[in-house]
Amino acid sequence: MRTLALVAATLLAGGVGAAEAQDPQVKIRGTPHDFLYGMSFEGRAGTAVGDHGLVLATRDGGQTWTRQPAVAGGLGLLTVSRSQGRCLAGGQQGAILRSDDCLHWESLKPVTDARILGMHMNARGVAYAVGGFGTVLRSGDWGRTWEVLAIDWKAVLGTDAEPHLYGVKVDDDGAATLAGEFELVLRSQDGGARWQVLHRGERALSALATGPGGRLYAVGQEGLVLRSQDDGRTWAAVDTGSHAVLTDVWASPDGALVVAVGVRTVLVSRDGGSSFAPAAAAALRQGIHSTVHGIQDGSGGSGAHAVLIGGSAGAVTQLRF
Repeated sequence: MRTLALVAATLLAGGVGAAEAQDPQVKIRGTPHDFLYGMSFEGRAGTAVGDHGLVLATRDGGQTWTRQPAVAGGLGLLTVSRSQGRCLAGGQQGAILRSDDCLHWESLKPVTDARILGMHMNARGVAYAVGGFGTVLRSGDWGRTWEVLAIDWKAVLGTDAEPHLYGVKVDDDGAATLAGEFELVLRSQDGGARWQVLHRGERALSALATGPGGRLYAVGQEGLVLRSQDDGRTWAAVDTGSHAVLTDVWASPDGALVVAVGVRTVLVSRDGGSSFAPAAAAALRQGIHSTVHGIQDGSGGSGAHAVLIGGSAGAVTQLRF
């Protein structure tokens, strides 16, 4: 993800060893002032969003991209989610947009003035949005209407702090898992009425990813990668050898490949997240990588993936594995 707060927190990057160079290819690049924060795919159809209402669309797995007219009155869009051909996007000043075709966008009346930092929508139209100061929103109608969910943060944290929330995943059964500051991982299985704390610590988590067989991944500050192999009931930190702010993570459907991105950093795991090494290409050690997603890559044979990374200068860079 794509969070302004985490990206601004530090510009450290590191790592030991090196992942095999994957011949990074820039598929699109905007102006030096452009920035992409979020990206979401269904099959080979994808949408990316960023600063000043920036929206990019692809129908060929990220090989070519079309820049759409700016939306949201030029506000920054920090997150996007696709499901069943529909899209949701959110960003600054509580902005939420929806589209029934991921091409024509409708701006909704904000229900909060907090930044929307993460969104996810399942195949049944249940969506959650999370953001600044503990903001949690829920929709059950493909994002047409939203309710504000109140969480008793003092009961959760034991303090009056309202943590920023950055990552969210919604299962097909409607269960929602959130991640944010204080290494919080929360889950609700009843529409947001009650929340269970699955993990907490000291650093901020910026994104969540799901893998097969109950595997979950969360990334954040100081090179932090957390992995769960039991659907979030327990979590363990992975020694990445990095101190970078990590902003997003993606895991392949077969569970073997995991890619985490961040400030001047791309970390690659080929063993399901047991170990990570930095990508070797010099171009990947520049700029801020804010969002990552992989798709099956038929040109590389069985099990091959094209991993797309967005961030600085509105660029989308492809790595093949």
